[in-house]
Amino acid sequence: MSPSRTLPGRLLLLAAAGNFAVALLHLVLAFAGENTNRFFGAPPWVLDLFRQERALLVVLVLAMAALFALFGLYDVSGAGGFRHLPLLRTVLVAVGVIYTLRGMELPLDIIAVLNRPAFGRQFIVFSAASLLIGVASLTGAIGRWNDFNARPARRLEI
Repeated sequence: MSPSRTLPGRLLLLAAAGNFAVALLHLVLAFAGENTNRFFGAPPWVLDLFRQERALLVVLVLAMAALFALFGLYDVSGAGGFRHLPLLRTVLVAVGVIYTLRGMELPLDIIAVLNRPAFGRQFIVFSAASLLIGVASLTGAIGRWNDFNARPARRLEI
């Protein structure tokens, strides 16, 4: 059975789709207006860059989009879509941990919406998506862990 047809492989493909969606969102945000960036939670320093150094902001956001796309490629590689990328285990776990930690803001976002209805409900969606991508990446990586062994040792021929 192809690795991508197993549950861990499918979870890694789900994480890849999430990463590619985040990369696409950042591509859109690079060229969207200030209000759109504010809606998606851009910090004040990014909004300042948006007003003052638009070219620098576009470069930074495009770099972020490239990074998220790279994370997606690692997930596809982990799912067996193509040969294993360097440091596959390390990257999958690191990205999964980062997303999961970001997703752990979900309870705080829910409490904030309950206490202050004006608080952006979109942050609940962002936290839930982060948690889903993180858990999918970690669970998929753990499920395929033994398949990620380093290249087979070469026999020395003397």
